[in-house]
Amino acid sequence: MSTDRDDDVLLERLSQVAAQADPLPDDIAVAAREAIRMHDVDAELAELIADSASTAPDLEYETVRATASSTADRLLSFEGGGVRVELEVLPGDDSLTVIGQLVGASPGSCDLEYGDGHRETVHLDELGRFLLDRWRGGPVRIRCRSASGQPIITSWVSL
Repeated sequence: MSTDRDDDVLLERLSQVAAQADPLPDDIAVAAREAIRMHDVDAELAELIADSASTAPDLEYETVRATASSTADRLLSFEGGGVRVELEVLPGDDSLTVIGQLVGASPGSCDLEYGDGHRETVHLDELGRFLLDRWRGGPVRIRCRSASGQPIITSWVSL
C-alpha cells in the first residue's frame, strides 16, 4: 500500500526526470513569471475597435481622402474604461515609428508590454501623446490608468 509520502517522492522524481529530459526554455519561464507578475484582475480591457489593416468589417476604418501611398501606415484604436488609445504605425526601412495618444488617461506615463515579457515606460506629453522611434515591432499591449485611477490594459496586438 502506497502512502502520500511515497506519492510525493515519486512525483518529485518524475519532475526531475522531465526537467532533465525536456527542460523549460528560459524565455518561456521568464514570460510566464512576467505574465503572473503583471496580471491585474482589476484592470479594465480597452478593446481594439478599429484597425486599418483588418479585413473584419467591424474593425475597418472608413476611408476618407486616402491615397494609395497612405495605405502603408496603420491606424489602430482601442477603447474601454473611459480611455481611448489611438496609434499610428509608420513603417521604416528596418523598424517602425509609433505615434500614440491616450485620451481620458491619467497624465504622466504609460507602460508598453511586449510579448517577450519586456516592459517599457513611455512618458506622455500634456495632451497624452507619445512617440516611439526605431521600434522593432511584435506583440504589444498598453497599460495605463484612467483619469479616475482605474487600471486599463489594451488587448494584445501585433505591430
